[in-house]
Amino acid sequence: MADPTSTGFPTPHALRHLAELAPDVRPDAAAKLTGNPGYLTDRIAPGQLRGLILGSPHPHARIVRIDTRAAMATPGVHAVVTSADIPGHRHYGLRKVDRPVLCIDKVRHVGDPVAAVAAVDLATARAALAAIVVEYAPLPCVDDPEAALASEGTIDMHVHEGGNLLHRVEHRRGDIGAAQAATVHIVDDVYDTPRQMHAFLETEGGVAEPDGAGGLRLFFGGHNPARERQVIAGMLNLPPHKIHATGTPVGGSYGGKDELTVQPIAALLAWKAKRAVRLHLSRPDSVDLGVKRHPMRIRMRTGCDAAGRLTFLQADILADTGAYATHGPEVLDAAVEHAPGPYHYRAVDLHARLAYTNNGVAGAFRGFGAVQVQFALEQQIDRLAARVGIDGAAFRALNLAAPDAPGPLGQYVVPFDGPHRALDVARQHALWQGPHRWDSADGRYRHGIGLALVHRSDGFGKGGPSGSRMALALASDGVIELRCGFTELGQNLVGSIQNLCVAHLGCGPHDVRAVLGDTRYTPDSGPVAASRATTLAWRALTHGAQPWRTALLGAAAAQLGVPVATLRAGPGGIHDAAGLCLPYPDLAEALAEALGDAGRPCVEVDLPPEDPAGNAHDTHFVFGACAALAQVRVDCWNGMVGVEALVLCTALGPVVSPLGYLGQMEGGALMGLGMCLTEDLPCVDGRYTARNLDSYFIPTLADAPRMAVIAIENVPQHDPIGPRGAGEISVNIAAPAVANAIASALGHPVTRLPMSPERVIALLETPC
Repeated sequence: MADPTSTGFPTPHALRHLAELAPDVRPDAAAKLTGNPGYLTDRIAPGQLRGLILGSPHPHARIVRIDTRAAMATPGVHAVVTSADIPGHRHYGLRKVDRPVLCIDKVRHVGDPVAAVAAVDLATARAALAAIVVEYAPLPCVDDPEAALASEGTIDMHVHEGGNLLHRVEHRRGDIGAAQAATVHIVDDVYDTPRQMHAFLETEGGVAEPDGAGGLRLFFGGHNPARERQVIAGMLNLPPHKIHATGTPVGGSYGGKDELTVQPIAALLAWKAKRAVRLHLSRPDSVDLGVKRHPMRIRMRTGCDAAGRLTFLQADILADTGAYATHGPEVLDAAVEHAPGPYHYRAVDLHARLAYTNNGVAGAFRGFGAVQVQFALEQQIDRLAARVGIDGAAFRALNLAAPDAPGPLGQYVVPFDGPHRALDVARQHALWQGPHRWDSADGRYRHGIGLALVHRSDGFGKGGPSGSRMALALASDGVIELRCGFTELGQNLVGSIQNLCVAHLGCGPHDVRAVLGDTRYTPDSGPVAASRATTLAWRALTHGAQPWRTALLGAAAAQLGVPVATLRAGPGGIHDAAGLCLPYPDLAEALAEALGDAGRPCVEVDLPPEDPAGNAHDTHFVFGACAALAQVRVDCWNGMVGVEALVLCTALGPVVSPLGYLGQMEGGALMGLGMCLTEDLPCVDGRYTARNLDSYFIPTLADAPRMAVIAIENVPQHDPIGPRGAGEISVNIAAPAVANAIASALGHPVTRLPMSPERVIALLETPC
């Protein structure tokens, strides 16, 4: 591995205020600024058919019959499909294969796909949908997770056969009785977190095209084109090589496009029609069909002794996964794993359940199960600190687990001092050194300062698809390509890969091209999810740099007729003692002439699963950390909360791309503010109360506070991981930090999110 100090990466434990740096320029900036980034839903061509989906009007019902004859007879209609048209697998899923491509015998949420059509235009497709006759027999709507689990004996209330309990997790360690006996102060409360919508600008959609050779080409923005290919090949009974999937770039996901949604339906339509089909959801259809954040109810009991040392943690978590599993089990696992936080306890007792309901579908969402419990825990920590009578930062410092301690569930983790370093930086910041609560002169406004600390796992839990394959190759035009199956979701992965290649391979930035998310050219690297892409690219280049130099310099030495030892790879090409002697394009051309295309260097890198063999199932061994300070202003007249300042102290190792890092931190923090202050999507009788952004309120730039991002580029000596992921942790920290600031301003704990004006007024009217 190249020396990080000599390649532009900082010395370990450096502090960088990222806003003070000259930002790097994103390689895709010009395309995006000119409105031509190549988003896959914009792949419009003459001759495409338009696809539409017929969704269920009922949250729960049996399908008695479907009659598509009138729709098929509509002029301009080229295909009408139901589950009966699927030649192969009719369900898909991750740990639980429970989601039908098109509903077979029953529907489980409003908008559940029952049939689909492909026609010459949208007007004809809508007419065809209206002509489909579906006879339903309604079933009881199961819209509350407690009621869902209490109705196990009532078959008609089972969302799926076998009952409504999808997943259960329990974890105990230590002697809870002895820990409680040593306890002086206990905080026991129930916390509710909302269903949240991703609200990406590009709703789910794309194009499926017959390739003329018995296969399909798919162009849908998502996290894992290799999985898309696998699912659709299984659905159509085709070998995987007959499916070519492109998944990048994506116009926003935040987890919402991690699992498949419309891709199998569009592929089935194109397969039956033998024509290209473009299927792109409207916003209301996206709200009905797309996944949401899991709402949770968390009862938490936390205790400490007289000196403020934590003694025990008990938590009971109930989550609503909606109609299908998708990532639900993994989300619940993450909630359990993050419930203890970065703290040490004598004993821990955790229980969690995940219920099927008819409330739409919950799935992957940035923060992924951890942010819900982190909000609850950080409220508990502040409340215990107040009981003991010490500063919240001092209370946290007193109770942090050692950097080399086991992980939150007792598993092995890479030693990492992130929580200690992040907390140290935050508690020394001027915002924390001043008053933590004050009122305006006229009494209208109350101000509060809140501090929170979280750690966040990277990658997938034990047993997940944590291994990854990538390739380094010299392309025919002489550009060095890093080929991987990851996709560009807006996180500046292209720029990060460019910077990593420069650092590890010694080339120049213009010598590099990231080839992403295209199953024709890229190996299966797994999903770009769980904040793993940059970390795995770092690891791949660490492992692959030396084999790449050996192959590249060996090929150059053979062409030049000189010893390998006289050459090195540098910006622009191969260098000798006098400087550049063989540009990369010239080397590629010479190798092609002498040996053909196969003669150009290509090195495949296979990374094993991240988690050690001895770790328990569904635990992680890589964590990053972040502390944050939030300053809020509460309007006592109308209950409105404004976030005035937010300081993020991130301990995630080296910063690969300052601009990408800032984008992740600032954008994620706004998403956390939304969860804390405005965003909530209740489901009443199985129907969402909002189906558009005119009645579901997300933060805008006008709501953005002053932000400072302080990067603590800490990595232990001989650290095997490199940069920790920056994709989620700002969501995880912003919500609890702002909630703690509101609690400080009001003098009351915050137990329910979002903190709407009505809830703020209710607390203002409650005596302290």
